Amino acid sequence: MIGPGTGIAPMRALLQERSYQKHHKKLPVGENVLYFGCKGRESDYLYEEELNKFREEGTLTRLHVAFSRENDRKVYVQHLLAEHAKETWDLIDRQHASIYVCGGTKMGMDVTDTITKLIAEVGGKGMDGAKAYVDALRAEGRFVQELWA
Repeated sequence: MIGPGTGIAPMRALLQERSYQKHHKKLPVGENVLYFGCKGRESDYLYEEELNKFREEGTLTRLHVAFSRENDRKVYVQHLLAEHAKETWDLIDRQHASIYVCGGTKMGMDVTDTITKLIAEVGGKGMDGAKAYVDALRAEGRFVQELWA
């Protein structure tokens, strides 16, 4: 799940549902990895307490947070995806994970580029193969983006 800014809302709903499935219905929910980005921890880290609760209870497997205005170098969710390229490739290819992206159009394009590059490099597909792989993920409903300007 990749949901910077207000894009966190659908991811939060998904985590709430997964938590209910896991803890009340006793269903297996698999790994849940969230990339969340905002300008600063103090002003924009929406639902921090709830996200930490999901981690503590085991619903949220990993949480990667990018604070774009806390350092000299801006860090966005696509940068964290690139840092965790091997983990992401394993989730997508071996574990057949779905990718959900919600937020701004520019971020969505940057995330798509980053995922395509990591598939090309870590997955060994080359750029043409990676683009075809991303197209196949979309066709299977495993790469879903809800983006707005």
